[in-house]
Amino acid sequence: MILKILEFAQYKQTYRYNSDSLILSDFALNCGVKNELLDVGAGCGIIGILLKSFIPNLSLNLLDIQEKNIDLIKRNLKQNHINAQVFHSDFRTFLSEKKFDFLVSNPPFYRDGAKMGTKEHENISKFQSFLPLDELISKANSLLKPRGVFYFAYEALALPKICAILENKKLKLTKIRFVYSTKNQKARLILIEARKGVKNSCEVLPPLLMQKNSNLSDEMQKICSRFRIKSYDI
Repeated sequence: MILKILEFAQYKQTYRYNSDSLILSDFALNCGVKNELLDVGAGCGIIGILLKSFIPNLSLNLLDIQEKNIDLIKRNLKQNHINAQVFHSDFRTFLSEKKFDFLVSNPPFYRDGAKMGTKEHENISKFQSFLPLDELISKANSLLKPRGVFYFAYEALALPKICAILENKKLKLTKIRFVYSTKNQKARLILIEARKGVKNSCEVLPPLLMQKNSNLSDEMQKICSRFRIKSYDI
């Protein structure tokens, strides 16, 4: 467990991290992330920083397309005393001499049918047209070492498309977890573990229920208390 509180700067009135970031971080930690990690679309850097805080010998790399986010990442790394390499790049055209053991991403997955707002920062952070699913998975595959692992979160409705693209790109879906806002609702989110160059069967993990009786569920309370964080606006 983290003993110190981690602090994260965020911009006012723009896209901010949310519970999905904590859920994905918890998922990656429980599955066993280690060695060389690339956080794709890192935003303010929260996922990579949380993982590094639990795994001090993790070699952390963070990438984001937006210069404003790069500034946030560097600020949050410094104030939390975390060492990492930071890349300002469009993931689709990102070039790297080294390959990675693990990739993690909470990518934009709003579909084209949803109405974009007027704020470019939010649109890039939310809409899949800025990082289409097939390009995300294809690029992830090219950057992973043999038997490397890709952790990501996505809208549950996209599961058939995710499975088809993973199979086409020779990545094996090895773990999946469905996330529900409340009981008796459809799953809104899925957590995916995909591995390169393996023949493992797919493990379906127990579902995660976020709320119970209008309060956070016991598991969500545990996840929130696992990550001792606070944020402030700049």
